[in-house]
Amino acid sequence: MNQSGHIHNLTKEQQAALNQTKDLMLTISDQKLLTYAEGFFDDRMLLRFLRARKFDANASYQMILACIKFRVEFQGVGVDAITFDSCKREATSGKSFIHGTDNTGRPIVIVRPRLHDPALTDPSESERYIIFMMEHCRKTLPPNMEQVTLIFDMTGVSKKNMDLKTTKYMVTVLQNYYPESLGAVLVYNSTWIVSAVWKVVKPWLDQVTAAKVVFVDDKAIKTYIGDNNLLSEYGGSDKFVFQPDVYYQSSPVGIAQY
Repeated sequence: MNQSGHIHNLTKEQQAALNQTKDLMLTISDQKLLTYAEGFFDDRMLLRFLRARKFDANASYQMILACIKFRVEFQGVGVDAITFDSCKREATSGKSFIHGTDNTGRPIVIVRPRLHDPALTDPSESERYIIFMMEHCRKTLPPNMEQVTLIFDMTGVSKKNMDLKTTKYMVTVLQNYYPESLGAVLVYNSTWIVSAVWKVVKPWLDQVTAAKVVFVDDKAIKTYIGDNNLLSEYGGSDKFVFQPDVYYQSSPVGIAQY
C-alpha cells in the first residue's frame, strides 16, 4: 500500500510543500548545481528529503542543496565519477554486498565488519567505497521500492574491526544525502563489543533511524527474511557465496556500468 507522503499519495499540504521546494530549487544561483539538480531530483527523490524534514519546505531545500553540493564536489570529482576501480580493494573484500530480499520485497544489504581492518584501509578509499555502495543500492532498487534492509553480521568481530570514524562518516552520509533509504537494520550475532559501540553510535542517529535498528539471532532474523532469501550461515536455505568477479558482472548494475 502506498503510504501517505509518497508519490501519488500526498495531502494538499504535502503537495504544497513539494511545489514550494521545487520553486526554491529554481533560486539556485550556481548554474552547475542547478543543472545537476534538474537532472537528479525527480518528485520521488524530492519526497525523500521532504519526509526526512517533516515536509518543511525550507528545511528540505537546505538539505537538498547540501546534497547537491556533496554530489558535485565529493573528493574533487563528484559522486558520479566514483567507479569500481576507484575502490576495487574495498569492493572485492566481501565486507558488504546486496543479495536477496526481505519479506516486504526490500533488497538486503549484508555488511560483515569482521572483514574491515581500519589499520589496513585507506580512509579515502573507504569513503569512496561507502558512496559506491550507496549508489549501488540506489541504482538496483526495483520499481516503486525506495528502501533497503541492512544485515550487520557481527560474527567474528573483534576490537581491531571497530572503526568509529568510518561508522560516523557512513551515518552522516546516509542521513544527510540518502534520506529515507533504510527500512530496517538487523544486527546479527551481537557481542559485548558491539553493544558498547552501539551506545556510542545511537546518539548519532535520528530517532526514526534508531528505531529501525533491531538486534536479532537465528530465530528473530527469520521474522524479517524468508528461508529462501536467507543465507545458510544465518539459518536459511540460500547457499549464495560472495565471489566478486561473478557478483559484479551478474549484478543489475555491473562493473561496466560504473
